[in-house]
Amino acid sequence: MKMVVTGGGSGGHIYPALAIIDAMRRRNPDLEVLYIGTDHGLEKDLVARTGIPFATIHARGLLVRGWKAKLNGAMAAVRGLRDALIVLSRYRPSVVVGTGGYVSGPVGLAAVILHLPLVLQEQNVWPGFTNRKLSTHATKVLVPFEEAKSNFPPRAPLTVVANPVTISVTASKATIRDELGMPRDAVVILATGGSQGAKALNQFLLSWVSRLNDEQNWGIFWMTGKRYYQEIKAQLDPMRLDPNRVQVVEYFYQIQKYLRASDIFFGRAGAMSVADCAAFGLPAILVPSPNVSEDHQTRNAEVLVKRGAGYLVPEPQLPRRGASILERVLVDSDLRSQMGQNVQSLFDPEAEDKVVDAILQAARV
Repeated sequence: MKMVVTGGGSGGHIYPALAIIDAMRRRNPDLEVLYIGTDHGLEKDLVARTGIPFATIHARGLLVRGWKAKLNGAMAAVRGLRDALIVLSRYRPSVVVGTGGYVSGPVGLAAVILHLPLVLQEQNVWPGFTNRKLSTHATKVLVPFEEAKSNFPPRAPLTVVANPVTISVTASKATIRDELGMPRDAVVILATGGSQGAKALNQFLLSWVSRLNDEQNWGIFWMTGKRYYQEIKAQLDPMRLDPNRVQVVEYFYQIQKYLRASDIFFGRAGAMSVADCAAFGLPAILVPSPNVSEDHQTRNAEVLVKRGAGYLVPEPQLPRRGASILERVLVDSDLRSQMGQNVQSLFDPEAEDKVVDAILQAARV
């Protein structure tokens, strides 16, 4: 069986695509895979590390401002469609899988033109532009929550399947805390502004930790992002905080270890952050990024709020409301327990198998 996978522009589209490939290979070790991306996107670097064959097409985002940018985007889309038609015609896959991002637009449209089965996997409550436009032409469209259904056209072939998360860490919370030097009895926050970091979140946390004292039983794993790391470290050093309880890193290279060792999630409301909270049962305090398309992170956060699994704090309100909400969850163990149960109800340990089943059904193999 041959499968083409496409998705790019951000890790939120690429990591789900790679997870789908891994899951498909576990079910079918003889699977042949080709990943289609751009030569300038993040997907080129991430896919190269996996050894998965990679083909490039021309593609640019269409949701841009200015007539020149729109014209360039349209011209790139036409070239991308031509490129995708050539690649798919030569490769002749049994199925094409798209996880979103502008590169998946030409590939998905080429699959429709060539009458190839097309499966779309949407990670967010509010679908991206590409998946929304392709949805009525797809064989199957997988959405993460019931709330996502109303955001697609009525004719889209929708199936609710939670974002798959493969839990690879097996060690206990206590064991990992011992390894990382975090006290076992601390109430621990995992704080992240995403892979690039977030200035507003970092500045809020800097102010917040400066007011805490050694008698309070708390800890924090804090990912600043590379561009902010040195600046934050320089401001933290004079505070002489316990380095075991305030652990600051550029990036969580083994994110699941930190998730397992934590009690509360504080950060952005990207689809995979929400999925990780569900998988590890972490109460969430979510500060949606104001810089993402169509404010889709707010829609993700609202799903957790609706289920009593999280708090939503708009970024402009963070200085005023953030500390009180964070401290409310820190000090109330019953609240954390209930929120943890509520968020874990969104996790489906069989989601990975359901995604694979949907792809195989679409491919009719």
